[in-house]
Amino acid sequence: MKNFNLTELDNITKILIVVLVIAVSYFLVFLALRPFFAPKNMADMMNQIGNIGTETIIPLIIALIIGVIISFYLFRTETKDKEYEILKKVLSEDEKKVLGEIKMAGEITQDSLRFRLGWSKAKISTILTNLDRKSLIQKERTGKTYSLFTEN
Repeated sequence: MKNFNLTELDNITKILIVVLVIAVSYFLVFLALRPFFAPKNMADMMNQIGNIGTETIIPLIIALIIGVIISFYLFRTETKDKEYEILKKVLSEDEKKVLGEIKMAGEITQDSLRFRLGWSKAKISTILTNLDRKSLIQKERTGKTYSLFTEN
């Protein structure tokens, strides 16, 4: 069974998801806040009919904020993945192997990476320097070695 990945959806589907999230959020927030805006008497009830007041504006604002956050996430991950795929096309096979190992581990020391791949110190160091120059990895000094990680 294939895992569900939001970045594989087309833009129209993502927009529909955002609209659905906004509608559901509005409904849920409206139901949650309804007791606080219930009319106290018949005059208040008559004034609320046909008027757009705080009982509708507050849930709408909250729902729109939730929708903006969801859409930012949906469209942001798409661009990062596309950038990464484009950069992978210009990398050598060794650079791809090193980057793949670092991504899989999340964070790994340079020595551990060298032992995993069975390569020399010089080869690992050269490849890591190239990946660091391309801003694909970050190196952080840890004792006599480096901790390696990616932004993603």
